[in-house]
Amino acid sequence: MRLLTGLVLLQLAPAVLAETAAEDAFRSARAWTVQVRTSVSQPFAEDEQGSFEGAGLVVDAARGWVLTNAHVASHSYAQMSLAFEDGRALPAQRIYVDPFLDLAIIAYDPKLLARRPLEPALECSTIPAVGHPVGAFGHPWGFRFTGTRGIASAVTSRLGPEMLQTDAPINEGNSGGPLISLETGRVVGVNASTMKKGEAEGLSFAVPIPYACTILRLLQDGRDPSPPANLVDFAVDADDEQTMLVARSRLPADSLDLRAGDRLLGADRAGAGLRSQTELVDALRGHLDDVSLTVRRDGAVTTITGHWPAAARVTERQGLWISGALFADADPFTGGLVAGAPVLMVHHVEAGSAAEAAGLQPDDLLTTAAGKKVASLAALEAAAHRAAAARQPLELMFIRLTSQEQSALFGFHYRFLDAADMRWVGPAPEARCTKGTKSRC
Repeated sequence: MRLLTGLVLLQLAPAVLAETAAEDAFRSARAWTVQVRTSVSQPFAEDEQGSFEGAGLVVDAARGWVLTNAHVASHSYAQMSLAFEDGRALPAQRIYVDPFLDLAIIAYDPKLLARRPLEPALECSTIPAVGHPVGAFGHPWGFRFTGTRGIASAVTSRLGPEMLQTDAPINEGNSGGPLISLETGRVVGVNASTMKKGEAEGLSFAVPIPYACTILRLLQDGRDPSPPANLVDFAVDADDEQTMLVARSRLPADSLDLRAGDRLLGADRAGAGLRSQTELVDALRGHLDDVSLTVRRDGAVTTITGHWPAAARVTERQGLWISGALFADADPFTGGLVAGAPVLMVHHVEAGSAAEAAGLQPDDLLTTAAGKKVASLAALEAAAHRAAAARQPLELMFIRLTSQEQSALFGFHYRFLDAADMRWVGPAPEARCTKGTKSRC
């Protein structure tokens, strides 16, 4: 009987230790997880208008830096605050928003806290294997500082950049919070999204933390962590997973000789065997002026060198608001598919505005204003000023994706917009920041 009891205790010991480790991990997370509130009034295409909540984790307490999702920090200019467990709201601002991964660094003033918060341990070297126990921590549907648990299920690039798949429940309010190893207590991911309820069960996704570590390390060193500009398109396979086969390159001729049909094998800082575009981007961050890639071209392995332009900085982007429509740079992929490559796009149309009444729609690609090709926001502003001075509506020509019932993929749409209400969103061109125009600067 005593022997049997001993065997039972031996069998129970690992389970008890595992439960204790999970409880410790969630208890620890309360000290360095925050709640983030964001309000966006003039959204760029990546965002929606309104107020929403998410989570974040302190990654540099001395600087007051918090890691979260890009969609929580927003790609747009926004009002933002964060709160620790005590509920006190602190003003926050964006430090860095990544245009490739769903990651951002926001900051609060650490002098506003009586005591410096703890920082979590980040698992910067590895991505957890399938079956590894993990827990998601955040504020699902406003239930603050809540933990859920599951396992690491896979690593996938079906949704775009590489993501860590998990069956740990992730709901609205979890975004930007930590995905934690329940064995080690280390952060292994940043919770990002889930499949729609009713369409799938147990399919949630987090950005693997090693990619966040690269961004954080470069920022702490005072270096630019920007990814390469989205000027190369890679094919996907029959399972919708990314391949390293180049489908199209729009890189400038004097930058990097990467061609359609090239298969990337490695980057000099990552070694051979690049699995995804995400690994390539991670290898190139901080080294865009000195790029060396190994590719298979026409059956032979060769090395190409050069530089790759950096993606535009999200925190410095510009927009022009005209009577309820926000105009800004077009998505490079979309614009590159259209003849003439329109450089401007309608990002948002305010409900009930003159722009909505005129028939403008989000994703409209602008080709001409007042009958002339528009190559910049400054050119659009000048055309709008001329129309307003003449007390005439602004003539606009757009390219718009047509409905399935129509034979053409794109259609041209001609509209007139009253340009009386106009202002810059974000930094105005420096030439405009002169005496008499400070309202636009």
